[in-house]
Order: sequence, then C-alpha cells, then structure tokens
Amino acid sequence: MNGLYIGKSGPLLVLLDDTETAEKLLPLLPDCSLLAFPAPDWDRDLTPWPAPGLGKGRESFGGEGEAFLRALTAAVKEAEAALPSPPRIKGLLGYSLAGLFALWAGTRTADYALLASVSGSLWYDGWCEYLAEHPCRAGRVYLSLGEKEPKARNPRMGRVGACAERTAELLRVSGAETVLEWNPGGHFNDPEGRTARAAAWLLGESGGEA
Repeated sequence: MNGLYIGKSGPLLVLLDDTETAEKLLPLLPDCSLLAFPAPDWDRDLTPWPAPGLGKGRESFGGEGEAFLRALTAAVKEAEAALPSPPRIKGLLGYSLAGLFALWAGTRTADYALLASVSGSLWYDGWCEYLAEHPCRAGRVYLSLGEKEPKARNPRMGRVGACAERTAELLRVSGAETVLEWNPGGHFNDPEGRTARAAAWLLGESGGEA
C-alpha cells in the first residue's frame, strides 16, 4: 500500500499517482481520505489491452491493466481497514493514461461510485468501441481535456477530443452523471489544479456524501 492521508470524514479517493503528487493535492481538496497508488510502469500497467507504441522506436503498450486492477483492489481494501469507519463512497482519479485506466476500471468493478479521467488518454485504440459494449458502473464521472490536446501532431493522440465527446455521450447513456470540462493549454498544463477541480466536482452535492 502507498500513502494514505486520512481526513476527518468523507469518501475515500484513490489517486493513481505517487505520494508526492498526493501531498500537493491534499490541501486543495474537500475533506476526504486520499490514497496514492502509482503504477510502476504506466504504459504497461494502466492500459487495458496491448496497442502499438506512439511512434517509430517507441515501445508498445503492454495492456496489463487487469493485473494492476487486482493489485489496486487489494491495496484499497488494506487502506479501508486503516480508516476509522469504512467509507460508503469511493472515487478513482487518474491523469493521462491513469485517467483512461480509471474509466476502464469503472467497467470492470462497481467499487467506485466516482470516477475522474483528467486529460485522459481516451484516444487509446479501441477505447470507444469497448465502452459502447461495456457500460461504466459509476454514478458520477468527471472528464477533462486541455484545449490544445486535440491539436497533437500524432494522429492517434489528435483524436482525443472526438473520443472524449463520445465517451461522455456513452457514459450518460449508461446513466452516469457526467461532465466534460475543457481547460486552457495542452496536456501538461496544471495537472494538480486540474485534478483538484475534478475531485471538487466529484465530491460536490450528491458526490460528497460519505
């Protein structure tokens, strides 16, 4: 298990990132418990199935998301045991490939009522087709992108805007309350701020009940 930051009350948010990022985020979040659980190898562990690399000479994506999801599930159970009382609501948040993984995990398990894909890699090969056949089980989902992300030179990455719009549509069809927010800048602009806004939206109103 990685870093667990226990708040006074509220839901448990699982951040697919390291403890350093979690420490930066915690002061920006509403009251909650925060578990940082990073993937050892993002291209391998956060991808749901194998896919070619993004360019010549780039390694392929490993597609070992199932194994990482099992490790994550075990870590979350351990974290819940350390809390004063088990949270009734849990959320899963990720940036970039971790955002793709968060949404995919929401189709594999009903453990997370709240999901956030922040600047998520929703261009990933086969993602929209998969989501159309495997509805998400979460009730509240936040999506975001930078305004420059669809202008990426790589044609696969450049389809991220259309894929995000399609993802939002499919999530709403599955019954999830969904928002897609566009932020200034590109993929690497203000990741902590974007993630904090995602958490604040998830925890607002119905999403914030522990």
